[in-house]
Amino acid sequence: MQSNSPPGRRQVSTVIIKVAVVAVLLILVLWGRVFYGSMQDYETGETLLKEKQTIRAITYFDRSLHWYAPLNPYVESSAKRLWEIGERAEQEKDLRLAVIAYESIRNAFYGSRHVFRPGKDWVRRTEGKIRVLSALQGSEETVSPNKELQPDVGWSVILVLSFFGWVGSLLGFARWGMGKEKRSGAMVYRAVVWIGLAIVFFGLWILGMALA
Repeated sequence: MQSNSPPGRRQVSTVIIKVAVVAVLLILVLWGRVFYGSMQDYETGETLLKEKQTIRAITYFDRSLHWYAPLNPYVESSAKRLWEIGERAEQEKDLRLAVIAYESIRNAFYGSRHVFRPGKDWVRRTEGKIRVLSALQGSEETVSPNKELQPDVGWSVILVLSFFGWVGSLLGFARWGMGKEKRSGAMVYRAVVWIGLAIVFFGLWILGMALA
């Protein structure tokens, strides 16, 4: 039985399906890269912690936290490890080490803020700890962190928009690549434009992550 849909409509549906598939694959690849980086840093932190290299372990757990992505289990695991290090340091009266561990959790989640705010409970818990420990140390450097650690609004917007711009440019190039049109000079120029836009948006995305 033949379809009654016009050829133009079928062609548009096919393009939409292809673009959706490419979009999903891009998101999965990006998430996989973040997951793998977080896993590696977490496992390195665990190894260093067993070797009693606590400061270096904190560094790697902190790096694992910065590989933030939704549903990444190593973010929660790293936060728990840093919290345990902080509590152990408190019991051993090493307040400076405890503050370093708690600040690593707080700063990592603040650094992950853009449209959404992950780790709200962790931020609340660590700020309470930091406030108490800072008072015990007679220091006010970390008593009021909120004003210092608020993300830059402008760069946060650029971060989000550049990510979608990068994905959109790749989808545009993918659509060009899957097209059956004759590769004329104008069509080749269009491909170059898509690639150029993808590079620009990717650069802005990386810059936004560093400065937001």
